[in-house]
Amino acid sequence: MVRSFARPQPVRFAHLAASSLLLLQTAIATTLVSEFALTTPGTSLTQSAAAQSRSNIQDAEAAVVHIRANGRNGSGTGSGVIIDPSGLIVTNAHVVAGAREVIVTVQGREVRAEVVAMGDADCLDLALLQLPNQRNLPTLRLADASSITKAQNIWALGFPVGSTPRSPSIVEGTVNNIHIPQGVVVFNAPVNPGNSGGPVIDSQLRIVGITKSGARDAQNVNFAVSVGQVRLFVEAHRQGLRFPVGQYVIPAVASYSQSISQPISLARGNVQGNLQPGDSRFCADYSPTDIYTFEAEAGQAVMLRMSSRQAGSRLVLVGPDGRAIALDQSNGANRDALVVQKLTQSGQYTVLAMAAGENQSGQYDLQISQPILVERGMLDASTAPCFDDGSLCRAYNFQGRAGQTVALIVNSAFNPYLIVRDPNGDRVVEGKAERQGSVRFELPADGWYRLIVGGVEPGDRGEFFISILDTQDLPGANRVSQR
Repeated sequence: MVRSFARPQPVRFAHLAASSLLLLQTAIATTLVSEFALTTPGTSLTQSAAAQSRSNIQDAEAAVVHIRANGRNGSGTGSGVIIDPSGLIVTNAHVVAGAREVIVTVQGREVRAEVVAMGDADCLDLALLQLPNQRNLPTLRLADASSITKAQNIWALGFPVGSTPRSPSIVEGTVNNIHIPQGVVVFNAPVNPGNSGGPVIDSQLRIVGITKSGARDAQNVNFAVSVGQVRLFVEAHRQGLRFPVGQYVIPAVASYSQSISQPISLARGNVQGNLQPGDSRFCADYSPTDIYTFEAEAGQAVMLRMSSRQAGSRLVLVGPDGRAIALDQSNGANRDALVVQKLTQSGQYTVLAMAAGENQSGQYDLQISQPILVERGMLDASTAPCFDDGSLCRAYNFQGRAGQTVALIVNSAFNPYLIVRDPNGDRVVEGKAERQGSVRFELPADGWYRLIVGGVEPGDRGEFFISILDTQDLPGANRVSQR
């Protein structure tokens, strides 16, 4: 008997553990977290900040932008900071989430921006915007993450609600704490609604964080995404990881020059990995995570298998549009995770290979291969009858070679009747199958085969999932019977 393979998930996997993240934030802050600190808008430049070079302060102000996000239910405002002269802007994901149009006020001009990378407020609350046809814009530099220390002076810039979009507010504060695994800087400064997405800078006018939220029950205690995570988020965008980093994973690499992900081929291959406490973290529970990518065309199929006797095994497959389309994890005596999926989009797919929990670590094997056939179908009123008694069926073609041993695996809402014909039209397999089961057989010739999936009775209706796999790609007979 087999249970069904992972099905597409309509909700981002990171959202499944939002409550866990809130518990973590509560532990960090020792208070409930709200979106903003409750202080009076329009705080003016403090005396200490004014002591900085006036020209430098103006340079910092020039790189801070006002953001208006127009959505279906109205508009909201926030802040951002330009980090590249061509118009690349960092802000919070929650500032632009759900926006149909993003308008940025830069140097007194309103410019429509494109969201080019998007995190998630429940994971890494960052987004990148790109202004079109810009050059030589004022910028602020990113500080080294190691340069941030407790009790250092900082200044938060942004556009509180009610302020003019032409000139940002600047308020002074200090760093209270730094939480490296979560990528959070806790600081003390009177920021307000609208400051979200604005930069927190040091005395050298370098960005040490991006303001994201405040503590509801502690005045002037606020949180910023640390500059280390900002650097990695920007690098992930440059490496083509538009969605997974920030929506599913908080990244970590030994060096910013290293690749955050590792490319793998859709052709059969095997990768040995090692999950360690210092690795990137899955947002739902902070489990160590490795990131892999592969290119594929719509209509291709993929089988992924992760096996580890030390760390446990979990797999998430993320599509080019950022949606988690398949997931699986080891359980009980099964020490591997298995995903078999037909791909519906062309582009770059991301594989998240994760430990079974935050405190798990160890070596693992990741195998990738292409199934011979993966199909999800339905017998319903639109299906034509194809048997003498009026029973319905659907037909699929697949290519095989002489002597190849394959496993035909089925999971169905009804007892299916299966027929496999060889290139000459002769029957290789025929008969009634269990609703959940598998059968192995050898292909007699090279060429195209035809698989017919029908009902045993004329009234059989329902959904079915069927796959044909080369037995060389399978982990073993026991795994086939269970999956």
